[in-house]
Amino acid sequence: MSQGPSVWLKLVLRAERVVGSRVESAVHSDVYFDRLTEVKRAKARVTGTVEGLSRRVLHLANLPAGTDIRRVREQLARMERRIVELSKELEDQRAERETVP
Repeated sequence: MSQGPSVWLKLVLRAERVVGSRVESAVHSDVYFDRLTEVKRAKARVTGTVEGLSRRVLHLANLPAGTDIRRVREQLARMERRIVELSKELEDQRAERETVP
């Protein structure tokens, strides 16, 4: 059995120090954050363009788009909440009628 870290581990740690310090200094620079912001904005533009195009194509084929389905789900959730509220009100009214002689 050998004492201390193996040769390959020493090489990996040395390489990590060299590469890691450069990467760390790069990701803490203003240029990095500027580029990151530009990439995020470009991604948002591309995503919006693709979603708009796919929405138009789906509507031309008389199919619902994701936004349509999301809107219907929201409406359904609101209706379900309202039905629960109305059910509770009806139960309360029935309970009041049963307690009143």
